Amino acid sequence: MRVVVMGVIGSGKTELGRTLAAQLHWPFLDADDYHSAQARAQMATGTPMSDDDRRPWLLALRRALGERPEVILACSALKRRYRDILRLPGTRFVYLDVPAALVRERLNHRPDHFAGPSLLPSQLEALETPDPSELDVLTLHVSLQDSPGDLAAHVMTAFNLH
Repeated sequence: MRVVVMGVIGSGKTELGRTLAAQLHWPFLDADDYHSAQARAQMATGTPMSDDDRRPWLLALRRALGERPEVILACSALKRRYRDILRLPGTRFVYLDVPAALVRERLNHRPDHFAGPSLLPSQLEALETPDPSELDVLTLHVSLQDSPGDLAAHVMTAFNLH
């Protein structure tokens, strides 16, 4: 099984992804590591990536997923068409539905990341919340009290991972 932890910037994708990978002893991939230097520079200025900008990045992520039968990937996967590119057989998604106020608070505490708080509005605008027809998506409604360990336990139970 491949698990893609998705959501807007600052939703906790990397934290949950690393926690899951450690508990399952699976490889962890961070989609941020697959961005080109140009894309990182663009986002650092607060300019969101276009669909055309994202396509080579998403294809590289798809290749990386396809190389591993068991893997955790942290990736925004904001739009259904992005998820469709990543949707290889055996892929499941975990959508982190986090209140915007909590995301803003988190972003204010990670000043060294290339994708800063100025990108949040465009991410929220681009987000296509997974709909019920996407049967491979688990939605987690995240609150301030939820720890990565709590969320990982929920994912592992829902996907029957042990």
